[in-house]
Amino acid sequence: MKKICLLLYYGFAYYLPNTYAPVLGKISKKIRFLICKQIFQSCGCDVNVCNRVYFGNGGGVSIVSHSGLGPRFSVQGADLKIGDYVMMAQDVLIVGAGHRYDRTDIPMGQQGNLERSFIEIGNDVWIGARVTILGGCHRIGNGAIIGAGAVVTKDVPDYAIVGGNPAKVIKYRK
Repeated sequence: MKKICLLLYYGFAYYLPNTYAPVLGKISKKIRFLICKQIFQSCGCDVNVCNRVYFGNGGGVSIVSHSGLGPRFSVQGADLKIGDYVMMAQDVLIVGAGHRYDRTDIPMGQQGNLERSFIEIGNDVWIGARVTILGGCHRIGNGAIIGAGAVVTKDVPDYAIVGGNPAKVIKYRK
């Protein structure tokens, strides 16, 4: 059943109009939700998967409820747990693994890959457009805000507002 749902998702639902498109948006949202509910490890209610979202085979993705994956979201080399009320803008990229590079006598492309990461995104988190989250980050705390274009390389504390490359704490929410 999961293989059929993956075929339906990447062959059809992936290309449907964005959730916010007039007329077909609500239908597209419902179709993607129903398919992804069968693919993800777990998927709560009112989860919004926008168009062109890439999650591999989806087995390592878990989303609680009332959260959304923005247009062109992509997760690669990571298992991902997303909490309640998480908002993601477009083009968010999560890269949990990379290539080994410690030997100089062998080309990097032949040294193999690092292990998959586990990344947890807490509740009530807002992730801006074109944010990149790398494998050195294992947790984004509850109530955090990540500014557009940030490159997150380490954990983000609860209620922190971070931005930049690499992302640094700018201030804390009150």
